[in-house]
Amino acid sequence: MNNLTPREKATLEALAACIIPEGGPVPFGFKEINYLPFIEEMAAAVPAHIRWVIHFNLWFIEYFGCLYLHRLKAFSKLGLNDRELILLSLRGSKRFLIRGIYILTSALFLIPMYKDESVMNAIGYTGFKNGVNKIT
Repeated sequence: MNNLTPREKATLEALAACIIPEGGPVPFGFKEINYLPFIEEMAAAVPAHIRWVIHFNLWFIEYFGCLYLHRLKAFSKLGLNDRELILLSLRGSKRFLIRGIYILTSALFLIPMYKDESVMNAIGYTGFKNGVNKIT
């Protein structure tokens, strides 16, 4: 199932480098987290009228940098500092829809990150057993 274009995959890879931290309290970076298959499966599983939101979100982020930084480069072609600057501007926007795009983008990566068993072990979460969430 391939619901994402090569441009959307490049955008996702550029976003992952910004959103999924490298090192820190969780010792796994975006290269170790298997986020792309999760996002592709999710895009295949949701109805078409919801799937377009994901595609629009990726399109908006890919070309918003061109408007924000006044450069003719797509988001996936920018350097890490410029990409982080764009995401910070999305997060701090006064407009609800712009902040919503940032929140959806973050959720696209944080859900598969925290779903990964190695990350759960690193943060001390042992899972849902016998009707109880267990945190060590």
